[in-house]
Amino acid sequence: MTDVRPGDDAVTVVLCTRDRAELLHGAVAAIQAALRPGDELVVVDSASVDRQAVAPAREAGARVVRAERPGLSRARNVGLAAAATPLIAFTDDDCRPAADWIERLAAGFEDPAVGFVTGRVDADRTGRMAVSCMVDPDPRRHRLGDDPFALGVGANMAVRADAAAQVGGFDERLGAGAPLRAGEDVDLWWRLLQDGWEGRYRPDARVSHVQWRDDGAALRLSYGYGLGAGALAAKAIRARQPGGWALLAQRLWADGLGRAGRDLRAGYQTGAAASALQAAGAAAGALRGFVRR
Repeated sequence: MTDVRPGDDAVTVVLCTRDRAELLHGAVAAIQAALRPGDELVVVDSASVDRQAVAPAREAGARVVRAERPGLSRARNVGLAAAATPLIAFTDDDCRPAADWIERLAAGFEDPAVGFVTGRVDADRTGRMAVSCMVDPDPRRHRLGDDPFALGVGANMAVRADAAAQVGGFDERLGAGAPLRAGEDVDLWWRLLQDGWEGRYRPDARVSHVQWRDDGAALRLSYGYGLGAGALAAKAIRARQPGGWALLAQRLWADGLGRAGRDLRAGYQTGAAASALQAAGAAAGALRGFVRR
């Protein structure tokens, strides 16, 4: 375990995992290579069925805590509660951060108005469908009014601990393992912006995402992303936040059916299917969001 002496930019890396020991092994090694003095790695076992699934983390000396019920948002909230540093970074067990990843994320908080920072996520290989990536080469400042779905990817993000606590952490109805399968990261950023914080996107804070899913799994993931996005748009509309209907229209058309049509005309059938499924998920998620709190 790292001897944590929190400074103003000390970071706890929260890595959530569930029954994926082989992927976890690579993620732990990459993160530990990026830790600086005062940083710590906390691995959250998200109710793994196999109690040995987190053995790679224990053997590497990482601190391991367990969430007794599955769900990514629930596990991330457990990680938030376990952290003792001013800054908290998140990545996934199928990601491999660069050696300077933590340093680059922490540098994004030099402005005290910044409540969260996101970074670049590259696919580790070339394939027909790269999922959960963000490859924009240009740094950006995020402010209230920006499209929250364009702010980054949850596999590469960091937050101020006090800012996350101030808005109540992650919404446990959203995210992998929850009924609404995605959107917990976007929802947190959106609420931080609503609360007066700013965000930053830093393309120099880099993570490589292992593309282990086949096309079928990637297509199912597209539907899940849409489900969470539609629910979040409905949440914004019900909360009477400006731009809520625009968020829903963007998910249904520009990122959904409109993109599916463009992909189809370009001969990219797999991409067209993914965009159409995302639109279908967004419609279903919005319906759930309107009828359920």
